[in-house]
Amino acid sequence: MKVVDLRQRTRKLSERAKELPMIFYTGLGWLVPLLFIAPFLVIGVLLSKITGFDVLDRTSPSWPLHTLIVMGALLTSGVGWWVNRKKIEEVIFEKSGPVTTYRTRHTLYSIPMQFWGLIGLAIYFGFYAYRSFR
Repeated sequence: MKVVDLRQRTRKLSERAKELPMIFYTGLGWLVPLLFIAPFLVIGVLLSKITGFDVLDRTSPSWPLHTLIVMGALLTSGVGWWVNRKKIEEVIFEKSGPVTTYRTRHTLYSIPMQFWGLIGLAIYFGFYAYRSFR
């Protein structure tokens, strides 16, 4: 009785696992998080090593942190617009005839790469506003 029950549960779990989505990207979409964080990491470490200024210190002014996040958003959007300048042409044959659609090559969760810079910037400033008004 227990063996049959385990087999049924395993079968249900495997069917459910086939339906669960993962991180989906096309082309260079996997670079989005790296490009957004890169200026923060590189320039933040250089500032810390050269001048001893810690960007994440709560007693320090917040404008360097904001500047680095804006630089990451600009880098992500700029690289996204540059790599997505050519679209992919897809032809779908329907009953009425061939239908041509154009889509971008480099996406993360079906959102073109150039828009992730703006989305990340909005999320960052949303969290910052929430934290400052708490």
